[in-house]
Amino acid sequence: MPFLPSFEYPVSRTYPGRVFAPSALGGGLVVLLSLATINTALAGYETVTGFDSDFNVTQSLWFNRFLPSAAKSMPGTLCDPRLLGLGDTITTNYSMFQYTIASVNTANAGDSGFLYHGWILDNCDITSLYVNADTNTFMIDYTVLVTCRPDEAQVRQGIDFEITARADFTESTLSGKYGTLFRDQKAGISNQSLDARTWVRSSILATSGAEFATRGLILQALTNGSFPTIISFRAQFPWCPASFGPDAACAVQVPHLNVTDMFEYTPSLGIQLYSSSGQFTEPLITNDTFGIISNTVQAVYAAVRLDLGNPSPNNFLLNTSMISDAITATFPQTHPNRLGILNLPTQSYLYSILVDDGHYSTVTVDFSIAGLLPLTSPGPGVLDGVYLCRFQRAKPPRSAFIAVLVATLSMFTTGWSIFLTIAQAVVKRHKPDANVCQGHTDATPYESEPLLEGNIGAMPMHPRSGTVLSRITALVNSYRLMQQKEI
Repeated sequence: MPFLPSFEYPVSRTYPGRVFAPSALGGGLVVLLSLATINTALAGYETVTGFDSDFNVTQSLWFNRFLPSAAKSMPGTLCDPRLLGLGDTITTNYSMFQYTIASVNTANAGDSGFLYHGWILDNCDITSLYVNADTNTFMIDYTVLVTCRPDEAQVRQGIDFEITARADFTESTLSGKYGTLFRDQKAGISNQSLDARTWVRSSILATSGAEFATRGLILQALTNGSFPTIISFRAQFPWCPASFGPDAACAVQVPHLNVTDMFEYTPSLGIQLYSSSGQFTEPLITNDTFGIISNTVQAVYAAVRLDLGNPSPNNFLLNTSMISDAITATFPQTHPNRLGILNLPTQSYLYSILVDDGHYSTVTVDFSIAGLLPLTSPGPGVLDGVYLCRFQRAKPPRSAFIAVLVATLSMFTTGWSIFLTIAQAVVKRHKPDANVCQGHTDATPYESEPLLEGNIGAMPMHPRSGTVLSRITALVNSYRLMQQKEI
């Protein structure tokens, strides 16, 4: 049937040489084992999603030692970044304060988004503090503003952003007022270093607040109501993040009290205002209020920078030699005491607990931090959170075996075919008749003319003429020759 294709098969012969077969089998075995090992890493694992609190988490597997550095998992490549927007709540890894995104001045995700890739907060620092102290409600409200900007390395990479986060909390002596600060516990419960920081923070803020309220209430009584019952002010700080280094002037010197706006309400005098940039430029801070305002500002400033992981030398919580420069130890006796009943405190309780001189024992609440200062220098601060990450996990044994087997056999059979093709080409190049039968190469084509003339000697004989076909052919030719002679 001419319309059907003809099927052929090649003539095969043994490759020359005694070492070819052992070498090919040995090399094939080595390649097979190598492919099985490689495919165990490639096909024996699957990618699964999981959660991790560290954005820069890495994964180390048994085959990582054989990979080049560029192929290994690098920090920040396994997890998705965290997208933040206005109003989102964040904390640092120290969890001393809770912040809210107050403004996104320069967005790095869309029009108003902030994409956080787990970098350290070396370019974040406190810039403003708002304080509202009301002796009528026995509460002091605080609002802290923290500004974050990109460092030089991020700017070179084209990463640009600027955000402002705010932390709001309240200090009160009222039993029914629940505190809003995080991790309000003593040291040694779960993590000694971390809990020491949070206990110190709680102690100094509670002590400064109690000192503010106590001195204010006593002054109101001694002045017959001419001391303000509401004091509200705003303090500004120079932006001095950790990236500036420990030798920067702003990191060595204690920042001066810089109150830019102030509000006071006195029952006898009414409302008084102050603004450094407005029409009310007469300062309202007096000898009665300077010490308690300054101590409150310095206490919050030190605690917030500790939460940001800033190890600046001017932080008196890390460097106790700065306590006397940052904290007012004594207050002036501006009004005489009354019959020994109303005694205006002149010694600072905050200073007392910091230097542990025992004077704080006269306070009804024990805010002692004896033995906890100086605190250990904090490590880099990062935003606390949970990230969606992709990890490699070994497949179940049966699935892994099938996947590795299929991948290995497919690679090996392909490679083995290529190897044999190359080997055949090399042999044929040196010996063109390598894969042709020896009989076909040595024999010459049959010639029909001599047979017609009766010359049987002209008939070529196969060197191995003992075959049945050769004998039959010789007999037929002999019979024809005899007939021709009889005629």
